[in-house]
Amino acid sequence: MQQHAERIADPDAQPTIADRLATFAADLRFEEIPPEVRERAKHLILDALGIALASTRRDFARRALAGLEALGDRGEVPAIGFGTRLTARDAATLNGILCHGLDFDDTHLAGIVHATASAFPAALSASVTAGASGRDMLAAYVLGVEAAARLGAVAKGGFHQAGFHPTSVCGVFGSALLAGRLMGLGPDRLAMAQGIALSMAAGSFEFLEDGAWTKRLHPGWAAASGIAAAALAKGGFIGATAAYEGRFGLYRSYLGPLETR
Repeated sequence: MQQHAERIADPDAQPTIADRLATFAADLRFEEIPPEVRERAKHLILDALGIALASTRRDFARRALAGLEALGDRGEVPAIGFGTRLTARDAATLNGILCHGLDFDDTHLAGIVHATASAFPAALSASVTAGASGRDMLAAYVLGVEAAARLGAVAKGGFHQAGFHPTSVCGVFGSALLAGRLMGLGPDRLAMAQGIALSMAAGSFEFLEDGAWTKRLHPGWAAASGIAAAALAKGGFIGATAAYEGRFGLYRSYLGPLETR
């Protein structure tokens, strides 16, 4: 904690990657998003909604809902296509499962990331909770997609080679940023949210061995974890400073020593 305080107080401290992303997230204005990007974002969200609705007919979707409802918590965020509402995190988990359930959702090829499957559920949950407008939700969604795609692209396929699913590993950071933005976090707290999200980044490719349903869970878990990371940061919880480039940051922990790549 003392190191964080000293770093924040030092005007000459070099900004980390998390600092740069946090500043981008805090400063992004809806008007700065090109009209064609906004239009494309709406199409991708509609596509995700369609896939989610189709997924509700499948066994994995019904069982996921049953499992989450068994926790006993009801909230205000809609579970897409089911006519029920869940807490922000549970809804983000379920809606992520639904959006990625049939594997027809959009893919950022350079990042190898299904970005919408985490960004949209996170934006929907955080927007409902914050009472945000559709305009605010769209800007946050674009932010989440942008961050997750760029973080994935840096790895150049390395996450796959190491057995990690970049959709979730990178999606949690995009979700933390967009949720934090909708919660009104400033740059310092947004940077902390990414440091917290580092300990939540997960998604194993072991499902390839036996056809497990866990791939469908990955973006929903990223969305829910990103929301939790942002909420913790808002409350003053301290996260790692060098979430990406640190000794045990994202890239070294998940890809191995950068010097050998």
